[in-house]
Amino acid sequence: MIERQGRVITREHMLNTVWNYEFAGDSRIVDVHISHLRDKLEDNPKKPQLIKTVRGLGYKLERPKEQ
Repeated sequence: MIERQGRVITREHMLNTVWNYEFAGDSRIVDVHISHLRDKLEDNPKKPQLIKTVRGLGYKLERPKEQ
């Protein structure tokens, strides 16, 4: 995700690239892993600022906001 920061990455792309898994069916496993990442990285995982969901497409990594 860091290499494609700011661009949408589909669940299928993550399955194929990260896990070298040929997509055939439910891609919800990606959602579970993203949820775990948010729990570890986000100040408030319920309102993520770093890993954003792009409805119907996938996810994108946002640049951290300056504080």
